[in-house]
Amino acid sequence: MSEESTNFDEQVDAAHTEGAIEVEEQPVQEADLDIVAAAEDSANESDAAPAGADAAEETDGDADYRRRLREFTRELKKQSGQWYIIQTYSSYENKVKTNLEMRAQTLEVEEYIHEVVVPVEQIVEMKDGKKKIVKRKLLPGYVLVRMDMNDRAWSVVRDTPGVTSFVGNEGNATVVRPRDVAKFLMPKQAATADGSAATNADGEMVIAMPEEQSAPKFSHGYQVGDAVTILSGAFASVAATISEIDPATGKIQALVSIFGRDTPVELTPDQIKKID
Repeated sequence: MSEESTNFDEQVDAAHTEGAIEVEEQPVQEADLDIVAAAEDSANESDAAPAGADAAEETDGDADYRRRLREFTRELKKQSGQWYIIQTYSSYENKVKTNLEMRAQTLEVEEYIHEVVVPVEQIVEMKDGKKKIVKRKLLPGYVLVRMDMNDRAWSVVRDTPGVTSFVGNEGNATVVRPRDVAKFLMPKQAATADGSAATNADGEMVIAMPEEQSAPKFSHGYQVGDAVTILSGAFASVAATISEIDPATGKIQALVSIFGRDTPVELTPDQIKKID
């Protein structure tokens, strides 16, 4: 780790006792909400059966996912405040969550800042011939915050160590629609008795737990550089570019534009379709 990174870590850790520290001001990026808007449009059209061979592949699981998404969205709408997305330094999502929650208490704005979420999924990977459970952040470099926006709350969030900006247009924080938030926060399967996502020891919201799957088939016709469309999950209907293929596992890494920044996501061959 470089000396610069080490110094920043020490500053962030010191924030627990010394309050806010200054972080380098970075320009607010324009929200690239096309990714979630496209996903919502796809969901709105999904009530109609897919044409051609895709119709035969529609399962009861797809219908159950849409039903649970509607129910989860309704529950989100009942909660206080609105959802916003803040951009953080790379790999500082958990530290931002911890510091923001601490600052909300210390500066007495808990009534305005209701929830800070780092959504993750847990998957099984094969390494050295052994199965290993690993965590993967669904929105690397970003943190979701449910809050009532006012000058005090905005200042507490914006001045939290590790935060670079709110996602928005020309300095205005953009409200994220409950349905779009639900796509990232709703568990793929009910992780708790009430159907909400579980929280791990790091305070991250676990959206997907490992599940038994049939042995993967590693033979596919995709190549690095191929333009593809994602067919399922939070990024359904979003375009991506394949950046890496693991020949040992068949795992595909593709770049997706998340709020104006290319972000790698891991996919399987059955989750994508090549763009002709």
